[in-house]
Amino acid sequence: MDSPATRDPDLTRARILDAALALFVEHGVTGVSLREIAETSGVTKSLIHHHFGSKEALWTAVKAHAFSRYAEEQMAELEARQVPDTSLLQTSVLRYFRFLQQRPEVVRLLAWIHLEADEGCSEMDAELVRLGAERIRQAQQAGLLRDDVNPTHVVTLFVHACSQWFTAKAHHSGWPGIGDDQAYLDDFLRIFMAGLAPPEER
Repeated sequence: MDSPATRDPDLTRARILDAALALFVEHGVTGVSLREIAETSGVTKSLIHHHFGSKEALWTAVKAHAFSRYAEEQMAELEARQVPDTSLLQTSVLRYFRFLQQRPEVVRLLAWIHLEADEGCSEMDAELVRLGAERIRQAQQAGLLRDDVNPTHVVTLFVHACSQWFTAKAHHSGWPGIGDDQAYLDDFLRIFMAGLAPPEER
């Protein structure tokens, strides 16, 4: 079954990841077998075991692969922004929204992660959420954001508002007066940022 191209370990790994992502997006992790992944990627099951060990390990690698670029860019900005301000929060919302907008397969992957009650993803992004919440806490302490809300809940709010918009898009697309992606994003940012303003600015 293996082609000459599969003798390149990096190429083989990439082919397996791409095939697994496509199948997991379509059927969820429990609805896909290693045999199907092997057939789709054009490699043997033994090669999948060699590179990933098990379907569960491959699933973890697929999630990391799907989110790695976004997570790296967001983490880099969080680490670089040492002075408290509110623009970081708005930029973070924009980055996550654009990421999901440009990667519909990730939106479907997220839906499966939630449907299958996968707790592994929360371990993967825990440090990103922790640092994001810490930056919000710093802005609260500087008087730039209201300080009566949990910083981690602020992160949770914008993550859910972005992901749910794309997850439920087919459902709400027919609602009277519904706007497009940009109109929703603009309105969400207005409401979100205004609601987080200190009392004297509201």
